[in-house]
Amino acid sequence: MGTTILLFALGCAYQENLPEKDIAGTVILPKAAATRTLEDGSVVTDARFIGPVFLGAYSGIDNVSFGYPHPSMGPIVEPDVPGDTFPYGGTTVGRYDFACYEDLACKVVTGRFKDYSDILDYFGNVLGNPVLDPSGDPVGNSSTYQQACFDYFHATSDQEMAFIGGLDFAENADGDFEASFLMPHTVYVEGMTIWGWMDSPAIEPANPTESGGFSSCDPLAGRQFNEYNQEFYEGRLYPDALNTPSQYIFAGDWVANPDENAVVTLVDDGAGNMVPSNPVVRLDVGFGVEE
Repeated sequence: MGTTILLFALGCAYQENLPEKDIAGTVILPKAAATRTLEDGSVVTDARFIGPVFLGAYSGIDNVSFGYPHPSMGPIVEPDVPGDTFPYGGTTVGRYDFACYEDLACKVVTGRFKDYSDILDYFGNVLGNPVLDPSGDPVGNSSTYQQACFDYFHATSDQEMAFIGGLDFAENADGDFEASFLMPHTVYVEGMTIWGWMDSPAIEPANPTESGGFSSCDPLAGRQFNEYNQEFYEGRLYPDALNTPSQYIFAGDWVANPDENAVVTLVDDGAGNMVPSNPVVRLDVGFGVEE
């Protein structure tokens, strides 16, 4: 009996010393990444132009294989498919969230909109692509939008809508856009580098109804909705966005060119504990973006 209790106590005290660490850091996008030329020729800077930012921890960076810095890859097995980058961990700043209307599938990212009016203004007044209801009519106001969301999700509060509320990015003193990130439960390997990319929304001045979508979101996947005369998918991130990112990076997207500040090291927290440093990742390479 005593031996059993002793073994149990030792089991509770056992330290696995797993290599997983929670990595907290900062991601910075230049002002140009949030700037677009609209149909009327006006040049607008707006944080709502910032798409989802994908961040991963990688063994190294390949500056040769693509037209931008890219994580080191494993073997190429299929000729038309790049090798796997094998990230040690990953996270996003903003994620796709279904915003109640089929018309918005794969077009709304969390942390970019304050409220319903902010979404209606962005699509209707900025992109010239107003949000349409199931009948194909423009959504008139935020109260109509709110009620549609409550009906769709059987919700009773705006707090249940992840696509509105707190904003991720804020303009810093240099005029760039900055956000914090947390990459939880990441396998720590000495010298690993945080690399990432931002999927910019499609902006089509000549055909605004095509504006607002993202290449990294699959509109034919995710939860399927079937009710009365409506049948559609809510959309979903392609699951290999961090393993084979080059398949989703297109002209207009912004990519990191990591320096020593993006390398994760272990530092003393002042209490004798070795914890990950706080990397800073700058997504300052505009792929196919004119200078």
